[in-house]
Amino acid sequence: MKHISLALIGDQKVGKTTIVNLLHKEFENQGTTYQLSTGDILYTIWELQTSSFEPARIEIFSKSFLEASQPYYRFVIIVSDSSRDDVDKIKISMKFLRQIFPNTRFAIIANKQDFENSFSSKQIEQMIKLPTLGLSAVDTTHRERLLNFIAYLIESDTGL
Repeated sequence: MKHISLALIGDQKVGKTTIVNLLHKEFENQGTTYQLSTGDILYTIWELQTSSFEPARIEIFSKSFLEASQPYYRFVIIVSDSSRDDVDKIKISMKFLRQIFPNTRFAIIANKQDFENSFSSKQIEQMIKLPTLGLSAVDTTHRERLLNFIAYLIESDTGL
């Protein structure tokens, strides 16, 4: 069985749990870890509420995440509220995140695109140089786009 591990990392109120619910309401919830088995693939989604500037907290999380996942089948998806402040924090923290999560693919979900003054997903992608999906996680019509984005990440080498 192939095991895909996705870590959703982001500050409070950026939409991590809403994104998990948008993906699939049938996830087996184990606190802040969710699992779903689809045939020969087991998906585990880890949800970590933290600022990218909390290295101690991320280091504690990274140990368990790295031990429970396989290289190149693990993904860190940074969830942003698309605000200037949040995007700037993510940009600064990427070097640290790449060091702490070796052999891991990275991407950004630019949530809250429906908010005024949000950076667009294209702007964020240009600033951070990672695959970026813009959406509003409260809009259930965005589910297919989210699933396609995750499938794209899993099938491509982009983001390493």
